[in-house]
Amino acid sequence: MTPSTVDSRLPLQQQWPEALVARYRAAGHWRGETFPGFLRERAERHADDIAVVAGDVRLSYAQLWHEAGRIGAGLLALGLQPGERVLVQLGNTAGFIATVCGLFRAGLVPVYALPAHRITELAHFAREAEASAYISTDVHEGFDHRGLARALQAEVPAVRHVLIDGDAAEFVALESLQGDRSQLPADPDPQSVAFLQISGGSTGLSKLIPRTHDDYIYSFRASNEICGIDRDSVYLVALPAAHNFPMSSPGFFGALYAGARVVLSPGPGPDAAFPLIAREKVTCCGLVPPLALLWAQAAATSRHDLSSLRVLQVGGAKLVPEAARRVIDGLGCTLQQVFGMAEGLVNYTRLDDP
Repeated sequence: MTPSTVDSRLPLQQQWPEALVARYRAAGHWRGETFPGFLRERAERHADDIAVVAGDVRLSYAQLWHEAGRIGAGLLALGLQPGERVLVQLGNTAGFIATVCGLFRAGLVPVYALPAHRITELAHFAREAEASAYISTDVHEGFDHRGLARALQAEVPAVRHVLIDGDAAEFVALESLQGDRSQLPADPDPQSVAFLQISGGSTGLSKLIPRTHDDYIYSFRASNEICGIDRDSVYLVALPAAHNFPMSSPGFFGALYAGARVVLSPGPGPDAAFPLIAREKVTCCGLVPPLALLWAQAAATSRHDLSSLRVLQVGGAKLVPEAARRVIDGLGCTLQQVFGMAEGLVNYTRLDDP
């Protein structure tokens, strides 16, 4: 792709009123932080601490930073240029977090898609974002995403590159990426768009929401304080990781910001999550109400030790008082209710609220 072709794409912008920017900076809410900046600092400060656990994969903070650099440099070596948008559709794997961090390091813009999305949603996201690349897995829950990639390129030819985690067939294997790390760009403008998040609307196709480095980092930094996330925390991602809730409320980004450990569950059910809670001594997790009730019921007969779980967050839908009591009684931990939207607003009950 020639530079003129890249330049013809609409630039991503999220412009805030100058008075608001000045007020947020003066209050210390926006500190000029960026995703590459805080990830680099954590890799230096907590180099040997485990950052991400997924299946048999355990990445330290230093290893996560190194893997992100490999992926980022490899994507630039393919011909992608900082500012281009990349559609990411991966499950709850270490590769998801490493890939997103690699995109940040390369100055590329992730566009999040959920594992359950199919060609209608992907083509919509790719067109709206003017995406140049698509990153997915070979097979997820029996569905071959390589066929989906072929359909996407046929429908949206601007998606020039396809990268696959696993058996890549005719596409580029994610694990094969290599490049010159010296070509990775400097940290971006904190007010620039870090990624495009999908809206949680219930009608039609999801909107794509631009989130900036400063505003999103503030959101999970402040969430950490409200939710009690610190370096000793172990945060379980049970819902799909590309959702805003398990990403930032405080989510895996909040956990990484705190220097804590992120554990990714392949599914949200008790069969998948309970062994991980026991093994990794998980302290916090976020669920939607039906799953929270399922966990509470399953805990009564579970052989797994769930005593490390201090906080269960419930969001995504209203939780009536009777259901809340059942969750608290069943799991024996603090219940925190969360309500927010990918556009930015998030609300919490405090940990000591009745």
